[in-house]
Amino acid sequence: MLNFSKNCKRILALTLIAMLLPIFSFAATPKGNEITKAEFIAKISEYFAWPHPTEYNDIWKAPLKQFNDVKTEDKYGKQIEVAYEEGIISPDASGNFNPENGISRQDAAVIFVKAFMISESDKDVNFSDSDDISVDARGSVNALVELGYMSGKTHKLFRPNDLIKKEEVDRIFDKITSVMVTPVQALPKQHNNIELFAPRRYVKLYCPTPDATIYFTKTIATDIDEIQEPPMPDITDPDQIYTVVDDGHIKEDYSRNVHTYVVYKAVAVKDGMAISPVQTFTWNLHRPEDADFGHELILEKTATSPAVYQLYNNSESVRAMAWYIEGQESGILFDALQTKINIKNLKDYIDANIVTKPYDVIIGHAHPDHAVQVPNFINDHDVYSNERGWGSLTRYLPDPVDQAKVKNIEEGDLFHLGGCDLSVYAMPGHADDNIILQDKANGLIFSSDIYGCTRAGSADNVGVLRGGMKVDILLSLAQQTYSNYKKDGGKTTMLFTGHDEYPLGDNNLKLFEAALQQVVDKGEDGCSPTLRGGNNAPYSRTTLIGDMWKDGTNWISLQLSGIMGDDTEYLTNNAAANYNGEDGFMQYSVLSNIEIDGGELVGKPLAWAPPSEVNYAGETIIVEKSLQNKFDPWSYDYTIKVPTSNENITIIPTTMSTMVKSIRLNGKKIEYRSSNTIPVSDGTVITIDIIAPDKITTSTYTFTVDKISE
Repeated sequence: MLNFSKNCKRILALTLIAMLLPIFSFAATPKGNEITKAEFIAKISEYFAWPHPTEYNDIWKAPLKQFNDVKTEDKYGKQIEVAYEEGIISPDASGNFNPENGISRQDAAVIFVKAFMISESDKDVNFSDSDDISVDARGSVNALVELGYMSGKTHKLFRPNDLIKKEEVDRIFDKITSVMVTPVQALPKQHNNIELFAPRRYVKLYCPTPDATIYFTKTIATDIDEIQEPPMPDITDPDQIYTVVDDGHIKEDYSRNVHTYVVYKAVAVKDGMAISPVQTFTWNLHRPEDADFGHELILEKTATSPAVYQLYNNSESVRAMAWYIEGQESGILFDALQTKINIKNLKDYIDANIVTKPYDVIIGHAHPDHAVQVPNFINDHDVYSNERGWGSLTRYLPDPVDQAKVKNIEEGDLFHLGGCDLSVYAMPGHADDNIILQDKANGLIFSSDIYGCTRAGSADNVGVLRGGMKVDILLSLAQQTYSNYKKDGGKTTMLFTGHDEYPLGDNNLKLFEAALQQVVDKGEDGCSPTLRGGNNAPYSRTTLIGDMWKDGTNWISLQLSGIMGDDTEYLTNNAAANYNGEDGFMQYSVLSNIEIDGGELVGKPLAWAPPSEVNYAGETIIVEKSLQNKFDPWSYDYTIKVPTSNENITIIPTTMSTMVKSIRLNGKKIEYRSSNTIPVSDGTVITIDIIAPDKITTSTYTFTVDKISE
């Protein structure tokens, strides 16, 4: 009786365990060539190119969904989390995914069917163990077997609970992707929760099947109860075709204070393959009519560094950023947003919520999204704006009396805030008057719009060739400005732009230069069509580096001028050469920058456009479109001031093109951007000779040393 009792207890315990097991098969640790759940999901996520929320900059994306036992930084953490976001996997009762477990054949079938949107089948498979297939997996297994994508372990047995092997996963995957076109995907991702919304979307459609053609239709509703499903796309109608090259990211931006529901229906086709399953996407768009300003503390104030606050208004069309910077004694409001002064008062807001010291206002550039609130500050604060933007400033300050109160700000100015200083630089291109502030000691750079914006959700790019600017001149200015940032031990740690919600870094400054450099080096081959549909004309010429959906904030897109393939001159055309056209860029035999340690270059005016007349403060003024004391690539004779105590100087020449055939310093061949130490005395003449990529065009620069008393 005792042995019988023990056996009964064992049987009862085993029975209870079996009852508690999940409906799917027990997933044992895989052996040999059996695939783990993590590896299986990674293969699917990577094929569909689903971006992880940490890989793109979009403050309106849905909150990240996570398993208890998977971290984003795990080997396949991102792939698992995006699959969860896409709804093809879900947690167990404990909130876990169990990534190192194997995956059964029937569970793999369920995921394949969900990922590729294959319709389940109620036609039961003909296997002797078909009763072992779970109810939840039966429709998926039936479909894959019926379509020939999956087979049994033998002719008679399916073995649904066996762990699937890597080669079988590959075989099924290859069959599916070679027979049917994969469902169309969309970015930014739709919100499964209809209560989540964004003010606007720029939609990219893509199909993982190479060379598939996407067709789509859409409907728009302003009432959730009136949302209608779009008609089925007509794959014979070329007007319904979408390509990123032709259409960019499709702009969806509608009236304020109205919820707009945009619904897409999309399919993709390819000759010789089954048409893709139909995909439907919905975006809820809403921008308030009148919102109050908002702010966020980005950096705490210390004895030697300023407090930095982000300022914004959610009702503004492009949601620009203003920055309040406060030291121990005073502060600066950099930019003044877009909200109309009869609706909200930015001065009242920051006075009540942020400032603790007297402050000035500096307009980074006088475009509407950065300057409309200026009138609220003009009577009680010093307001600074570069004179090259005063013509635009009259839109917000129509009274000549108020216009006369604005003070000019220019490169070389310095603002003392107490415990920290802000140096002023000028970088025209996006606007003639674009001003940049740098806290050299702390590495903080406030740039307004010139360095672009990394928002993926807005498919952002920034026009940088306005007012007559050319790519090569802007490249030279970018290099000279970066050299000045670094001068005297300056740091470049944080970059605060006019539209990024949070600070970028030094790499974004380098991306800006690299984006311009590729155009100078390659001409039209360094350009690409715009991705920002709706704002830019189709095929607008841009320069792009990186992927907004994969590279986080480490990408850049800058709009240049003209349309791809047209004859717009986006490079310089002067007496030296016309650098436009098919091979014009091959003629660059000039320097774009020269850095000198131990001496100071006596610069020249660098102009990008002729002067203009502006009616301002009751007078007609002449505004020069040039910066003083700069290195001009097409001026070839310079003086270098060197203290008498310096016996050597170090020169770093940078050629406009990285593809030049030769650089010689005093007859000696040197490398691009190399550091070269030279002994000098009063009257020493230094020569730099350059041969262009075309091996024909040449330039020679002379730099004469002028020894000066310290």
